[in-house]
Amino acid sequence: MKRSDERGIALLLALLVLTLLVAIILDFDAEARREFRDAAVFRDGLKATTIARAGIQAARAVLRQDSLLEARTKLHYDGPGDLWMMPLTNFPLGDGIINAVIEDERGKLNLNLLGGLNDPVAKRSTLLRFKRLFELIQVDPRVVDAIVDWIDADEAPEADGAESSYYQTLRPPYRAANEPLQSLEELRLVKGVTQDMIDKMAKYVTVFPSQTDGRINLNTAHPLVIQALDLRISAAIAGEIIQGRPYKTMQDLDRISSFEPIAKELRLTQAYDIKSQFFSIRGTVRVNEAVKSVLGVVKRDEAKGDTTLLFVQIR
Repeated sequence: MKRSDERGIALLLALLVLTLLVAIILDFDAEARREFRDAAVFRDGLKATTIARAGIQAARAVLRQDSLLEARTKLHYDGPGDLWMMPLTNFPLGDGIINAVIEDERGKLNLNLLGGLNDPVAKRSTLLRFKRLFELIQVDPRVVDAIVDWIDADEAPEADGAESSYYQTLRPPYRAANEPLQSLEELRLVKGVTQDMIDKMAKYVTVFPSQTDGRINLNTAHPLVIQALDLRISAAIAGEIIQGRPYKTMQDLDRISSFEPIAKELRLTQAYDIKSQFFSIRGTVRVNEAVKSVLGVVKRDEAKGDTTLLFVQIR
C-alpha cells in the first residue's frame, strides 16, 4: 500500500513538472514570437524609410529630366502635360510599394510673404488676397492678422493679431516666432488657428518659397487661389483660366478676354508666373505592415535644372 502511494505521488510530481515545463515553453515561444514580430516591424520600417528617401531622389531626377526637356524645346513653363505632374501609383520599389505625387508649391499662396511686407500698399494688397482666400475656403479671415504677427519681426500687433505679450499669458507661455514659418503645422501655435483650419488651408497655402517671392503659377493654381489674387476675378474667370492651360508664355493669358486687363495689371506687380522653382514631394511607402509617409520640398535651379532639398520629413 505504501509503495502504491509513493508511485502515485511520483506520478503527480511528474505531471506537475511536465505542466510547469509546458507553461515555460509556451511562454518562451510567445516571447520569441513577439520579439520576432517586433524585429520584423523594425526591419520593415527601416526598409520603408530607405525606400521613402529613394523616392525623393527619384522625384528630383524627374524634375531634372523635365527641365532638360524644357531646355531642348525652349518652352519654359510648368503645367499640365509635364513629366513631373504624373502621379506614381502602387509602384513597386525594392521590397515596398510607393505612392507619390509632385506638387507645385507656386500654385499656392505663400504665407511667409505676410512677414516681409514693408510697403503699405503691397501689404494691404497681400492681406486682402489672403483674407479673400480664407473666406473662400471657409476659414476665419481674422486669423490672417495673427499669422502676420507671428511671422513679422516687430512686436506691434495687427487689429486682430497677437504678439508675444499675448502668448506670454498662456500656459505654458511662449513667444511669437517673429520669423518665417518652417511648416504649416507651426500654425497650431498661432492665436485662433485650429487643426481644422490648417487642414482646410493645406491645399491652398504654402510656406515656400521665401518672404520675397509671392508669384503664383497660373498653370497649376487652384481656382480659389486664382480668385484670391484680385477681387475682380470671379469663379467664371478662374474657370476660363483653368480651361486654357497650359500657358507657354505670359502673353498667352491675354487670350482670355475677361482676364486680359486684370492680367496686365497683375503682371506689373509680378503677382503670377507660368513656371515654378519650388516643388513638394508627398507620398506613402508600404513594406508589409510598415507604412511611412514622406514629405520633401525642393528648389529647382531654372538654368541648370539641379534641385536643392530644402525640407524632408519621414514619419
